[in-house]
Order: sequence, then structure tokens, then C-alpha cells
Amino acid sequence: MFLYLLLIIGLILLGLLYHYLPSKRIFFFFCLTLLAAGSIAFFFWPVKAPEPAAMTEEELNYQTEQQQIFATWYASYQKDLSELDRNWQWYHNILENFKEDNISIQTTYVRLKQLEQDSQLLRDRINHHAPPLALNDGCYDLLIEVMKKTNAYAEAQYRTIALTKAAADPANLRTTDQAEQSRMLQAIMIREQPVGLYTAKEIAAIRDYLDIQQDTPAENKETK
Repeated sequence: MFLYLLLIIGLILLGLLYHYLPSKRIFFFFCLTLLAAGSIAFFFWPVKAPEPAAMTEEELNYQTEQQQIFATWYASYQKDLSELDRNWQWYHNILENFKEDNISIQTTYVRLKQLEQDSQLLRDRINHHAPPLALNDGCYDLLIEVMKKTNAYAEAQYRTIALTKAAADPANLRTTDQAEQSRMLQAIMIREQPVGLYTAKEIAAIRDYLDIQQDTPAENKETK
């Protein structure tokens, strides 16, 4: 209402100006200047974004429920990632100790055999770690993609450990030279090791969708 009043007053003032100005050309240029200034103000004046509509109690309850479902699943998933990291670090530690001749090939084989069993159990557990069905379709589809990547990574990690264990079996070794044996095991690791597990994009999309604040920077860490 106030804007309409200002518009009426402005038109009245322009009418008076038109009537009393001795030169209509001056009035014409004044109007052009006024129009140009108004156009600039219209296009460059910052526009305040409309406030988002407040969520209803039902929508808020649903959002909270979805957040809790994801948080419970994600906490369990992070434990799987921690075990993947632990297994991979232990694998590198075994090969490094053998390379430095701190352990024998027999000890290397025994440790790799145990690690292979642990890795297989973890791979199978991850394979059954399905996203919760109660999660909304958009987030569920993103978690399906996360688990595809994670399953592929766990399978590749298990395969690398299993092949290295088989190669370290003293019954199958073709050489007794420790340095040559180490180079052989290192070559398997380099050739077979999995690529990094990159799921930050999907997890970030879910967090944004559910409006979950990220607690720690460590949650963006990728499994290598």
C-alpha cells in the first residue's frame, strides 16, 4: 500500500514538473535520467532471498528419524572402514618387516595366513552390510553406491592379501634368497593393491539432504 502511495505522489510531482518547466526538452531528459537510475537500481540492488518455510512438526519428526537411522548405520560403517585400514596397515607392516629381514619367511607366511582369514571375515561382513530400508529413497540410493565401492575395495584388499600369502608359502617358493623373496612379495602388493576408497561425495550429499552437521574433519578421510 505504501509503494502505491509513493507511486501516486511521484506521478503528481512529475505532472507539476511538466506543467511548470519552461522547456519540455529538459523535462524529457530528466525523465530519461530518472528511468535509467531506476533501471540500474532494479538490476543491481541486492534482493533478499525469501525465508524458507518453517517445517511442520510432522516433517521435523520425520527428518529427525531419518537422521537417527543414518547415524546408526554410519557408525557401524565407520567401524568397518577402521578394520579395513587396520588390516591394510598390518599387511604393509608384515611385508616391511620381512623386507628389513626382521622376520623369517615362515613367520611372514603365518602372519599373512591369519591376516587373510581376518580379511575374508571382514569382506563377508561388509558384503552383508546393506543400507537400512527405512531410509528415504534418495539417501538409500546413495548408500547403495557407497556399498558398491566399499565391497569392491574390500574384495580387492582380500585378494591382494590372499595372493601374497600364497606366494609366501615356503612350500611353493622357488628361491631361498631373502631379498629375492621380498621383491616378489612387494611386486604382488604393487600390482594387486586396490585403488583408494572414495565415498566422501555420496556421504556429503546425504548429510546435506538430511541437514546433518559434520562433527569432525576426520570423517572426510578416505581409505587408501
